Amino acid sequence: MLPLTILALATAFPGVPSRAVTDLALAQASVSGAAQADLARARELSEALRYEEAVVEYQRYLGHPDRPSAERAQALLEFGFIHLLLDDPVNAEQRTTEALELDSWVRPPADAPQKQKDLVERVRAALAARPRLEVLPRENASRPQLVRATLKDPRGRASEVLLRHAPAPGGPYRATPMVCEQDTCEGELPSPTRVATFTAWYFVEALDAQGNTVARAANPLAPLQLSVIERKPWYESPWVYAGGAALVVGAASVFFIASDPRK
Repeated sequence: MLPLTILALATAFPGVPSRAVTDLALAQASVSGAAQADLARARELSEALRYEEAVVEYQRYLGHPDRPSAERAQALLEFGFIHLLLDDPVNAEQRTTEALELDSWVRPPADAPQKQKDLVERVRAALAARPRLEVLPRENASRPQLVRATLKDPRGRASEVLLRHAPAPGGPYRATPMVCEQDTCEGELPSPTRVATFTAWYFVEALDAQGNTVARAANPLAPLQLSVIERKPWYESPWVYAGGAALVVGAASVFFIASDPRK
């Protein structure tokens, strides 16, 4: 397996010296091996009914970054059941929720206790009923400040949808109500007075009747970003086309990525 890893890294980084590629591959293999050892230890302790010790090993495993999503989801599912056995239903549901959000296809083993199967199905049903917001791709070039989102709300929990926006990624964020028809909501980012070119950071939030947040698309720590140039979306601005296709691709990565102000 390691020679294939080295070959893949060498292909991905053709200008890097082979010794550096080999060292990188060995480091990755070491991290992977440690993570798998932690997970194996957690499962051994769980099978031995040493649940409190198993919790520590599952936490150690989950502290390893960049594990395959299917593997991590399965570990979270097992960890959730350990919490259930320790009479901690809150953390049991939280870990099971994280597992299903990471991999919706994750399942307990066929011979798993019915108690675990019931937990997974209960959380799965709760997730299916949860309101979901998603920002839609831009379609109307004549309205560059328009933000569209789709709301899936099976139980009708959301009473309003807000477009929260700010002139800087750190806020403060102001709220503009969005108009919703069926499951599509629209709102416009307000531009500063007498300014034709501006950048805004924003996210979309659904609230229930008591003002509680029930769904979000992006968030204040990782908002979406939009630049409007001369009252036009960036892709209609003459200076973008002046640089050719390469500049168009580059601009796309600048203006429409989700940005994290902490970085």
